Amino acid sequence: NNFRLVSCGRKILPRGIVQAEQIINPQKLAEEIKSLLGSAQPKPIKTKNVIFSIPETKAFIRTIQIPRMTSEEAREAVKWETEANIPISLDKVYLDWQVIGSKENTEDVLVVAVPKSVVDSYSQAVVLAGLAPLAVEIDIVATIRSLSDIENNKQPVLIADIGAENTSLAICQNQIPYFTSSIPLSGKSFTEALQKEIGVGWEKAEKIKFKFGLGKMADEDMLFHIFNPLIENLASEIERSINFFSESINSNDKVEKIILSGGGALLNEFPKYLGDRLKKEIIMGNPMMNIDIKNFPYKISARDLLSYSTVIGLALRGADYED
Repeated sequence: NNFRLVSCGRKILPRGIVQAEQIINPQKLAEEIKSLLGSAQPKPIKTKNVIFSIPETKAFIRTIQIPRMTSEEAREAVKWETEANIPISLDKVYLDWQVIGSKENTEDVLVVAVPKSVVDSYSQAVVLAGLAPLAVEIDIVATIRSLSDIENNKQPVLIADIGAENTSLAICQNQIPYFTSSIPLSGKSFTEALQKEIGVGWEKAEKIKFKFGLGKMADEDMLFHIFNPLIENLASEIERSINFFSESINSNDKVEKIILSGGGALLNEFPKYLGDRLKKEIIMGNPMMNIDIKNFPYKISARDLLSYSTVIGLALRGADYED
């Protein structure tokens, strides 16, 4: 309850700097970061400390069980268990883990492994921008922190973050991710489908998409026929994720609530249609629920708020560090 928004900004990167979520030109990215910090509103951001995120698609996230043991023994057990579950040797990844639950003779451990080449390329750009990295985490973990209320989310919830490149799904409980996955569905997918079907340019398709959204989502509606296969793909993936969680991770607590995030979730009628299809409670995420913005001099649109979910989660992580 003691956080407030001081300054913020956003920048659309020119082509050729980041491609398929991989940094192609760290020097150019560093220049863009410096420009963004200087143009933030209502005042430039001058802190040098930074926490940055890695795309979920570049990481390996697993929940494993190990016997109760000493910290030293657990470290070795996690290494062995992780090596058996990821398609890359341990000497090529950064590995981190955390005990998230205990039973009588076992412990549940959340394990994250990210290729060193990915982390190093992001870190290089941050350092070139004159910043000091304090920590790095997976983007969906930061999103969970900003969108799920630890006090009121004792039951597991599914977060669907529909971004520009893909959709990240995560099932979390008490802000701990027990399951994550990604699918190649994004806001772009809806625009591209519209372009293909009605033969218009990108900008025209974007305008139609945000003006009419999912249409009436009825058989006689043109937009229904264009968008329904994409929505059905997302709904099926959500169902598979929930079933896997129930059958393999937690059979006691049911996922009844879905939180939507990302610009792609802002289409008219999207939450209603998905809720009717899945028979679940669907709510739009509110990354500002832990942030005081009443004295912030600019109004931030709902679209921008959802697109800031990950960076707000990263900033909240910064509360763990001394100035």
